[in-house]
Amino acid sequence: MDLRTEYSNVDIDPFYIGSNACSVSEDGQLMASANFEDIVITNLATNEIIDQIDGDGELITNLILAPNGLTLGIISQSQNLRVYDVESKTIIKSFKMSSPVYVSAHDSTSSLFAFGGTDGVITVWDIEGGYVTHSLKGHGSIISSLCFYGNLNSKNWKLASGDTQGVVKIWDLTNRKNTHTFKEHASAVRGLSFTKSGQYFLSGGRDEIVVLYKDLKPIKTLVVKQSIEVAGFLDTQADSTELYFFTAGSDNLLKIWDADGETLVNQTKNYQTEEELVIVDAIQIENEQMYLVVSDQTLVKLDLSEFHTQLPVVSRIAGNHGIIADVRYVGPQFDRLALATNSPSLRIVDPQNPLSVEMLEGHRDLLNVVDVTIDGKWIATGSKDSEVRLWRYDEEVQRFKAYAVFKGHVGSVSALGLPRTPVNEYPRFLVSAAGDLTIKKWKIPKPAGDEVQVVKSSEYTRRAHDKDINSIDVSPNDEFVATASYDKLGKIWHLESGETIGVLKGHKRGLWDIKFSPYDKKIVTSSGDKTAKVWSLLNFQIEQNFESHTNAVQRAKFMNKGTQVISTGADGLIKIWDSKSGECLKTLDNHSNRIWALDIANDGLQFVTCDANGQISLFDDNSEEMGKLKEDEQKLKIENDQRLNNYISQGNFKNAILVALELNYSMKLFEIFTKIFENNQHEELIDILTQLNDVQLVSLFTKIKNWNINFKNFEVSQNLLYLMLNHLSLDKLNSSKLMAIIDSLIPYNERHLNRVENLIEESYILDYSIEQMNLLS
Repeated sequence: MDLRTEYSNVDIDPFYIGSNACSVSEDGQLMASANFEDIVITNLATNEIIDQIDGDGELITNLILAPNGLTLGIISQSQNLRVYDVESKTIIKSFKMSSPVYVSAHDSTSSLFAFGGTDGVITVWDIEGGYVTHSLKGHGSIISSLCFYGNLNSKNWKLASGDTQGVVKIWDLTNRKNTHTFKEHASAVRGLSFTKSGQYFLSGGRDEIVVLYKDLKPIKTLVVKQSIEVAGFLDTQADSTELYFFTAGSDNLLKIWDADGETLVNQTKNYQTEEELVIVDAIQIENEQMYLVVSDQTLVKLDLSEFHTQLPVVSRIAGNHGIIADVRYVGPQFDRLALATNSPSLRIVDPQNPLSVEMLEGHRDLLNVVDVTIDGKWIATGSKDSEVRLWRYDEEVQRFKAYAVFKGHVGSVSALGLPRTPVNEYPRFLVSAAGDLTIKKWKIPKPAGDEVQVVKSSEYTRRAHDKDINSIDVSPNDEFVATASYDKLGKIWHLESGETIGVLKGHKRGLWDIKFSPYDKKIVTSSGDKTAKVWSLLNFQIEQNFESHTNAVQRAKFMNKGTQVISTGADGLIKIWDSKSGECLKTLDNHSNRIWALDIANDGLQFVTCDANGQISLFDDNSEEMGKLKEDEQKLKIENDQRLNNYISQGNFKNAILVALELNYSMKLFEIFTKIFENNQHEELIDILTQLNDVQLVSLFTKIKNWNINFKNFEVSQNLLYLMLNHLSLDKLNSSKLMAIIDSLIPYNERHLNRVENLIEESYILDYSIEQMNLLS
């Protein structure tokens, strides 16, 4: 059987991480997001990253995209404002701010940016002109919110600002003065908004209140029971008899209020979790839609058209997945990825639409592990909340739904195993391991409609290891279960009885993973001792030891009908091994951090790896394509060699030189030039040299330099140099590349000249000696 070593890969990289800096264009098409010190621009309509902007080495503190999506303002901890033209992909202006900036705003016409500094100074920037129009001073503390109203240079051209002391100011930008100051809040003001007419204005703060103003006079104070991070009028296009506004912030809640009746109209938690998440921004876009930016760097797109009754989730986007602890191919076609990340929600990602993510909620703490049946329709997840959950694929809606919850462990669930034989109506059992050092076998209940069933008692519980259990695998015939632990042992158990039938001893450090071979009576383990080992299930002895990783081996699996093993490590490397010889056939260096997760599909034709940075790499076997490419290359090489030999045998040195240069055959060229000089065909050679183009000349001079180093070859190189320097025009020789090569020739030429001069001197001595010997005779 052919061994697989050739793979092409596609990476799904995080595009929003390390900062709350994120901005979306008015039409919802473009998003700019911070990726530590760099910036990524994403087309949300096509789910493609269209541009990446290198940072200045400091973390991004704020960025803002103009409503038309053409201009981007970027500020980092260096306090340097960079204005970026999205279409030309160039920085068009830079400006040093007086202090760090964490908040900004734009006007509706894409003409102005406003930036609020930690020194209380507000800087207004003219986008087209590329200069500061206003520097507004008056706040005594850090600026925490900004909002424009009106048109450039009009009579009602205003800017509202709020600070961390609860002060709100209204600025007349035409007359460059502060017209109103309000002290209605007791803490930072995070939300400011005007209606289209400007008659109504609101401010919302972390003191959990919203103040409504009419004609810039406070008229109402509403307690919203929520620390506000963003607030605004729901429809800023026009005022109506009914006035609605929204608040968002703590508890991951978006609330919509009727301002007239002072009542809560709708309350939406974009997903249920006990994780302490905050909505850091709410961006209204066209078509009555809104993006919620959540503190875990996910974006939730909501439909606001029926906000009185519901707020349907249009889509979710994951800016990053954080640390990915486990991964499985899932779905009837195994065309999706189930991710266990540092989030309580199970994430389902379609690699064809990689930015969007489906979140399955239910767990109350971070996920550790995920497993799937061989038909891809049943997923089991284990969490730090000590629970195991089972999810079933619903053919009708084409998504996974909660099926059952298993409660009984008293520690974080760390490993799971589902049946490896075909599933009829539903899988019959589930095996789990947890921080309580036990394994449990559970009986899965029969389907009961849409009811999520709760199972509280297991078929058996066994104290399995002395330290944490990191991995479970079920044998291909569902007869045995294998466990791997930090106690340096792997154990084989009889599934039905729960009795130990074998112990794997030999690793020097804790085990991370254990997997059965689908075809042979073998099992592979991976360990913190930097090795992976293949064991016989007949005598539980080591058959093969894989040593090449430079750090802990996190995952290992058989593939290609058991003839190969693939492993991933804390060194960020993927290694493919011959399971019989133990030879490392291929090393893939595609990750920059520890690879926690690995899964294979189609017995190794595809596999996926995920690391601690949240990078997902998808690999596809392209051995057939590479084999054909190598065959074509070999065939072409044979044809070119034959063509070259024909030219040489025919004495057609011009074409022979051109072909040898094209193929980069250094010694063939040397042989050709040697024959030319032996036959004294200097005139023909001069004609050939003068017809070479710039690329061919550089290639030839490079080879002359290499020949010139060796004393045995220097005669040919010196003859060639003489002809080229004397017969080529200065225009051809006067290029930086050629001059650099010629300069490097000088030291060797001087050495050859000294050697020749020494030989001449020695020849004089020899002549004198012979002459004196003749006199004696």
